[in-house]
Amino acid sequence: MNTEYQFKPHEQPMMVGSPANPDHPARRKLFYLIIGIFIGITASFQNGLLVANLTQIQGEMGLTPVEGGWISVAYNMTNVCITVLLYKIRQQFGMSLFSKITLFFLLAATSLQWLVSSHLLNATNIQIDSYYLEIIARGLSGMVASGMTVLGLFYCLQGMPTVKRTSGLILGFGLVQFGIPLSRLISPYLAIDGQLENLFLFQFGLALICFGLINILELPPGNTEKVFEKLDFLSFGFFASGLAALAVFLVQGRIQWWTTPWLIYALIIAAVNISIALWIETHRKNPMLQVRWMRSRNIIAFMVTGAVMRILLSEQNVGAAGLLASLGYGNDQLITFYAVILAASVLALVISIFSTNAMDLRRPVIFAMALIAIGAWMDTGVSINSAPYMFYLSQFLIAFAAVYFMGPLVFEGFLRAIASGPAYIISFSVIFGISQTIGGLAGAAGIQAFTTIRTQMHYADMVGSLNLGNPALMGQVAGASRALSSQITDSAQVNVAAMGQVLQGIQRQATVAAYNDLFFLIASMATFTTAILLINYFYYRYHKRNPLAKELAVIAKMREPK
Repeated sequence: MNTEYQFKPHEQPMMVGSPANPDHPARRKLFYLIIGIFIGITASFQNGLLVANLTQIQGEMGLTPVEGGWISVAYNMTNVCITVLLYKIRQQFGMSLFSKITLFFLLAATSLQWLVSSHLLNATNIQIDSYYLEIIARGLSGMVASGMTVLGLFYCLQGMPTVKRTSGLILGFGLVQFGIPLSRLISPYLAIDGQLENLFLFQFGLALICFGLINILELPPGNTEKVFEKLDFLSFGFFASGLAALAVFLVQGRIQWWTTPWLIYALIIAAVNISIALWIETHRKNPMLQVRWMRSRNIIAFMVTGAVMRILLSEQNVGAAGLLASLGYGNDQLITFYAVILAASVLALVISIFSTNAMDLRRPVIFAMALIAIGAWMDTGVSINSAPYMFYLSQFLIAFAAVYFMGPLVFEGFLRAIASGPAYIISFSVIFGISQTIGGLAGAAGIQAFTTIRTQMHYADMVGSLNLGNPALMGQVAGASRALSSQITDSAQVNVAAMGQVLQGIQRQATVAAYNDLFFLIASMATFTTAILLINYFYYRYHKRNPLAKELAVIAKMREPK
């Protein structure tokens, strides 16, 4: 403990690596809260800006979809595996150094992206491929986003009264959900005509502000101890490389298709390396990951629930958004659409902060799952004439669910970890991070595969049933021919081009039909999952048991004065 500070017993850090919890005056609490919210939102931008502008980045840099996929891989592979290492860095070096290192890498990542987009490197004749710089920047962004989320969480906790510390936990994790809708909202105003320089300059400015804020008001110090062991780096190496290979498989499989031969090697590397890392951790004297606890029934159920929620929530970011993109709507035409999503997210976070009850954490998750089911059922029946406003209500419900389930789910996992001991916090963090990141990637990959296959099937059925003698079809071809006759003089080429346009229309109809199938599938899965959760909920209610009763009793005993 830093000897310059003297804390009362109730102000002591909860665990090694976390800041102390002094009784701050109200004004300072407010500043901590504001800084925490600002840092949390900035952290959410790291992924949001990538998702919102990946197509523009590819176009600006002249990249193929496969090359653009490697940019996405770079972010996700570092984001999903860095949690375990960051936790130990906080334990050994303290929050002050951890926060400064995190912000330094944020500045490095955002400045690299700005340099690439502004073409300053070319002006100085520095011969560095901007594509590889972008990959490095995105890899740094993935690491930074994880550290920034933790940093924002601790600032939010400092800004809450002692009795409302759980609200700070919910707020910190909830802010992460704002990244994509916020990025979609601001991108059209900053990246005018596809120019990304202003966008990255804005991101660099946010990083500078964050760096200034954490130096103006630092987190209180905490306990540190030497925690790194040589075996940590071996175990982390296998674990990180395995998760990275899994990210490669899920991202590039969606782009290059799953039958691409080399993808099987990525999957094998993922399975083997993760298994080796878990074996090492199982047999260590001082493991980073509590593997036996992680494979217990309750923790597996927690991880599966979180992953299923994230997969189903892909209905919004990949499903509805993908359909609207297929219908020709760009970011600038979807500003109101994402404003609705952001409003739902803010409302859900506020309600979750004030309503989450440690004695009843399952009900909000069931409610969120039911909202996903309702929203997905509402989206079935879309047509080629569907417009963004037709999705406002359904996507409001799904966006609300995306944030509303987060607080109770995180709270449950956190309680189970705390009840087992501070050493289990890192295992909870890893489980939660993997379930969310890998669940999100798996959801996007599954949706892409499903819609691609169903589009091909619908297109084959539609083309196979074409009757060249059908008056309606011939009328469409004739109309297209008249429109093209002023541009093409050869009558044979006009007929070929006209038939091509008609087939493109059929392709679009097949795509819409495929998304209809997707919404039906997700609605059915969400309905089934809601029913399973309800059965489990009423089972515990019937037997008058709280599924967290054991953990709550342990924590209550820990709080008793000694």
